Amino acid sequence: MPTAFIPFTMRASVRDDQRRTFRTDIERMTDGHLRWTPLDVIKSTNTQALFRGAAPKGPHTATDASLAQYLQDRLMAENIHLDLSVRIDR
Repeated sequence: MPTAFIPFTMRASVRDDQRRTFRTDIERMTDGHLRWTPLDVIKSTNTQALFRGAAPKGPHTATDASLAQYLQDRLMAENIHLDLSVRIDR
């Protein structure tokens, strides 16, 4: 049985100590490097990016905050450090 995915919108903001890698991190997030969640960039600047994505349904998709924390933790494991805000599309 296929896993259900929950659609979401995510805003990523650069952290001051990560400015030099922000553009590279955005590219890594959208070029298929992250196999655990598909992401499409909607808009991107040198300090923020807006994404549309989908996450496998689970306890981490119960609230916007829990999904943001899940995504932030997963990105940190990939050495991508961003400030995130997430809105689950309901």
